[in-house]
Amino acid sequence: MAIIWKTEPLNLVCSEIIDCVNKTAPVVDYETPYKMIRTTNVKNGRVDISSVRYVTEDTYKNWTRRAKPKRNDIILTREAPLGEVGLLRSDDNIFLGQRLVQYRSNPLIVDQLYLYYAFQDDFMQGQLRSYGSGATVEHLRIGDCETIKVKYPPLPIQQKIASILSAYDELIENNKQRIKLLEEMAEEIYKEWFVRLRFPNYENTEFVDGLPKGWEIGKLGDLVEFKKGRNITQNTISEGSVPVVAGGLSPAYYHNTANTSSPTITISASGANAGYVNLYFEDIWASDCSYLDTNETQYIFFFYLLLKNKQNEVFFLQKGSAQPHVYPKDIMALKMNLPSQCLISNFEMLINPFFEEIKILSQKNQLLQQTRDLLLPRLISGKLSVEGLAEAKEYVLGQNAEPWPMAAEAEGAYPHS
Repeated sequence: MAIIWKTEPLNLVCSEIIDCVNKTAPVVDYETPYKMIRTTNVKNGRVDISSVRYVTEDTYKNWTRRAKPKRNDIILTREAPLGEVGLLRSDDNIFLGQRLVQYRSNPLIVDQLYLYYAFQDDFMQGQLRSYGSGATVEHLRIGDCETIKVKYPPLPIQQKIASILSAYDELIENNKQRIKLLEEMAEEIYKEWFVRLRFPNYENTEFVDGLPKGWEIGKLGDLVEFKKGRNITQNTISEGSVPVVAGGLSPAYYHNTANTSSPTITISASGANAGYVNLYFEDIWASDCSYLDTNETQYIFFFYLLLKNKQNEVFFLQKGSAQPHVYPKDIMALKMNLPSQCLISNFEMLINPFFEEIKILSQKNQLLQQTRDLLLPRLISGKLSVEGLAEAKEYVLGQNAEPWPMAAEAEGAYPHS
């Protein structure tokens, strides 16, 4: 029997479609349990809550009077940019900043995860683009948020499709968590050695004026030189597979040539993310950023962790209000205690396996993402039957059944526990 697919507007298949409060919430400059997400937090199918703004409890209650976002809500950007969609995977106290709308499906009609994946397919994305076309700034009106149409098969088929695609997302998220934990372990060892000064054999080390003998007070530029990325625009590139890093957060587009060798530290040079420190494990074209690669130092991970530890100081280097900038000369002027080269070398040898594992997990995620992105349009359109993929979830998740990495390498990293 042929499977019947329906096409209906979202207001007929959703139990709730909730717009944001269309004015700017008053934020505070300290952390609270109440977090505001903005359009910049919604990208590539995810809601990133690692960089949010904070408000008081009263503001949170006022801005969530219509509804409190909850886990598995679908968040859509109505403008700047238009059409980004993400799934909220947190139970934190979160509310929507301007130009965002959230969706909850009627579970008797459309599966929530299926709707999330349908939002990413060309059928719905094409409607979003058509609604926004013709405007100076692409913008989706509130009324249009409810009339976008979705194609869907019977509920059991939706659930199978969602199960298959979510298997990839779960594995990607698991790997991201492993990456996060590995990096946190590396950061903690860095602080133990170079901030708390509890490096191996520190008990037998002579200290002079609060510093280990042989250390000096200096600046980052005494050890390395950061270079300014060569700007390139989408109109002047030759298409290829090399990521162009213009801002330091994610590839803006792709070129056919790299100008750095991996791994590379980047510090975004301008815009809202000016000063953001990132690490790339592939060759890239460094554009709107300062960078340091393995051609300049053999201690790339030491310098990455040093800069992560000084992230707030790097943000404070921003100059200009309308368009903040962070310049290489200011990065290299950062004050620091200069350890002995022997200690840096020993630290790099200890920490290198952590980042090798991070690199492997990052590469796995790239392959998983590519497979998921190839499957999504074929499953959502019905071109690929789910019958032969019914066990894909178990297979995909089974690939993650491997021992926890790096337990042995951490042994001895902390002189005293």
